[in-house]
Amino acid sequence: MGVIQLWSVLAPVKKHVPLSDLKGQTLAVDLSIWVCESNAVRQMQGVVLKPHLRNLFFRVSNLTQMGIKLIFAIDGEAPDLKRDTMAKRQQARHQGKHKTTSSLSKPKRKGRSQFNTILKECCELLSHLGIPYIYSQGEAEALCALLNRQGIADGCLTEDGDAFLYGARTVYRNFTLNTKDPHVESYCGEDIEKSLGLGQEGLVGLALLLGCDYLPKGVPGVGKEQVLKLVKLLEGVNILDRFEAWQTEDGSNLEGIEKAVWKKAMKVENFPNHEVINEFLVAKDTCAAKEFRQRRPWIEKLQDFLFQKLDWPREYTEEKVLPLITLWDMTDILLTGQHKPALHLVPHRIVKRRVDRECRVWR
Repeated sequence: MGVIQLWSVLAPVKKHVPLSDLKGQTLAVDLSIWVCESNAVRQMQGVVLKPHLRNLFFRVSNLTQMGIKLIFAIDGEAPDLKRDTMAKRQQARHQGKHKTTSSLSKPKRKGRSQFNTILKECCELLSHLGIPYIYSQGEAEALCALLNRQGIADGCLTEDGDAFLYGARTVYRNFTLNTKDPHVESYCGEDIEKSLGLGQEGLVGLALLLGCDYLPKGVPGVGKEQVLKLVKLLEGVNILDRFEAWQTEDGSNLEGIEKAVWKKAMKVENFPNHEVINEFLVAKDTCAAKEFRQRRPWIEKLQDFLFQKLDWPREYTEEKVLPLITLWDMTDILLTGQHKPALHLVPHRIVKRRVDRECRVWR
């Protein structure tokens, strides 16, 4: 997924960040990746009804109670450039189950249809939880990057490094809610530029050389070490402009690592591929004026939905959702300065007064 070996290239700037440090931030989340992660957990298969919904509910619940706001991005139409990659992934999933070419085409269509149904269910759950989501015109990670770049989101929560190629400034990956160490791995675009000399266009150049979803083979024979040496050599130079200049080179003005890479790149048809470059650099989505405000969870809808989809008793759903409603109400009261009995929960009585131990005065 994404640029081949990208995460190993970016390893020098990786940071371990506790989830508590993200309090107050808004994160753009690639929903498809969460769904794929849920369906890949074998321990849940055949044991838990609809793992994608259960996982989504508890992740949203935990992050919301940590003070982290979420905006979900949903994949739109996949670019034509990605069709071959998607077809190969579908074939790999069904390899061994279907022996003939004709049988492979059936699960491919069925699998995509099933995945869209799963995404629709997730969006329905998000709607009942009051969590904003938006459909992309293309790839979800491109929309996440746009939300981040325009300051609507503070970072992107995704496993797909393509977010940086689409212009993201901060990417969080390997998200875990492990009780001992809930954390994410953080990658900052500013650190990548300072430490590795790679801006957005430089990362697109990496994709052209090493390969990506839109150009799986890249430039055959060119590896990570060669690319990093080339980037260092061309420091301060727009690498995509340099690739364009290679088209008129006969090699006499080049030397060392640049000449070695040039020779291999010139054997690749249409190098540098402008369709791939435009996919990353030309935004398809617009969302600058849109307000992504979290709404109050709708408990009745959630009780009906989760009973139908996950077989959760209404009392169990109420127990899990009430903390989210209370948090929303308290936040809304603080923001507006008003308690609205018609909207907010109204307590019947005080069961126990809370004692703030830090404020006690000891004599």
